[in-house]
Order: sequence, then structure tokens, then C-alpha cells
Amino acid sequence: MAFTLSGFADEIDPSLDVQLETLKKLGIPGLDLRSVGGVNVLDLSTEDLFAIGDACRAAGIHVQSIGSPVNKIPYDVMSKGRELDRLDRAIRAARHLNVFRIRIFAPSVDPGTEDDHTIRILAWMKEHSVRAAADGMTLIVENDARYWNAFPEYAKQLFGEVGAPHFKAAFDFANTVLIGYRPMSDWFPWLLPHLDTLHIKDAIASEGKIVPAGQGDGQIEETLRWLIEQGWSGPLTLEPHLQAAGPLGGFSGAELFGEAAKALRSILERLGVQV
Repeated sequence: MAFTLSGFADEIDPSLDVQLETLKKLGIPGLDLRSVGGVNVLDLSTEDLFAIGDACRAAGIHVQSIGSPVNKIPYDVMSKGRELDRLDRAIRAARHLNVFRIRIFAPSVDPGTEDDHTIRILAWMKEHSVRAAADGMTLIVENDARYWNAFPEYAKQLFGEVGAPHFKAAFDFANTVLIGYRPMSDWFPWLLPHLDTLHIKDAIASEGKIVPAGQGDGQIEETLRWLIEQGWSGPLTLEPHLQAAGPLGGFSGAELFGEAAKALRSILERLGVQV
């Protein structure tokens, strides 16, 4: 099987040089671009983006996706236009870096109001899908634990109505564990046709603690084994969050990021997968 390893390298260090040096040392060929120097990808200038592209090419690292925060907000009908503008900025970044994947979210809603918002959020996400498709981009929607599509029943509606070759899922194991779900009983097999990318972090449900892959309740090895049996291959993106997790991302540091990479490789070795 062919898996591509990648990572949100701003979890290593704000410095792009340190990010790329660490990825090379760990043998990870992909970078999911979320921020550089503490500046979010949506706020990077054209000159910044070209410089990042040059540095990645020189290091032999490819940009795997634009890790945008688009729609990582509470639902508010007045915010839709602003988020579409932010999507346009993510598309601009993707064009400059010659990448076609853009990570986004679905908005959050007050607990207990998910059904009330379903029709409006589906319409909101369809607009994003149409905008991205017109520019040849693929949106990958993450199941962040605080947002509408974190719950399998709503994610199933989202991909059932909006799912397309250019509108896919970025599935995060820890995010679903932290709200009481499990991949193999709640997400698969129905998610398989929509799956583009796996975000690799694990969590211990009883402690609400994020841990390296295979050390929690995320069924990462079991899920990967099943996906291999189904013939799925795709990006495995490290997003360890082993020191801190915040509204716009997390942090691990180089040492803990290396431990997260080692844990994932151990799982892949047991499964007979070479990366």
C-alpha cells in the first residue's frame, strides 16, 4: 500500500527552517501548511508563499495541503460571506504553492441545536464546494470535536448531500474519541467513499488526554488494517497536539513530534506497510 506521510509542521516550531529540517530528519516528505512564523496561512503574503514554496522544494518537501481555519467559527448567517472570502484566500495560497487540497471545517452550533441548523449549514457548505470546484480545488472537511460535523449522524448528512470528488473528509481519530465515538463502530464503513486524509492523533477517552498513535482509544491500528484490506491509501497527516491544543491549532515541539512519528511508524511496521 502507498501512504504519504505528512504533518502540521507548525507543531514542531514556528520557524519554517526548523519545520523543514525536522521533517527531513524524520523522513516525512509532506507539510500541511497552517502557519509560519506565527502567521496563519490565510495571512501570508504572496511573497511569503513563494518563499515557502522555494524553501520546501529546496528541502525536498512537498506541501500536502493548505491547513486553513475556514469555517472554524460559531454559525452566524452574517458570517458566511466572510468565510467565503477566507476560502478565496486559501485558494490563492493553494495556487501559489501548486497544491489542490484545502482543509476546512463546518461551523459550530450551540449544543442541542444541531438539527435546527442542518439545512442552513448544508447550504453553506454547498456554496463552499461550488466555489472550490470552480478553481479545481478539493476541500477536505475535518471532524473537529467542537463543530457540527463532529457527530457521525451530521457528517453522514454532509457527505451524503455535498460529497463529491472535490469535497472529501479529513478524519481525525482523537477528535471523535474525545466526544464519545469510535472510528470502527461509528464512522466506518460509511465514511470510506468520502475519505481523503487521516489526521493522526490519539486520545484516552476517560482522561480526555491526547496521546501518540496507538496509545489511546482511537482504534488507529485497527482502522488502518481495515482500510488496507479495503484497498484505501492516502495521506497520513501527523497532528499530535502533545503539548497544547488551541482554537487554531496545537503544539508538540520537535521531540514530541518525533515521538508521534515513531508511534505511527511502529503501527505501520506491524501492518507490513513501508513508508
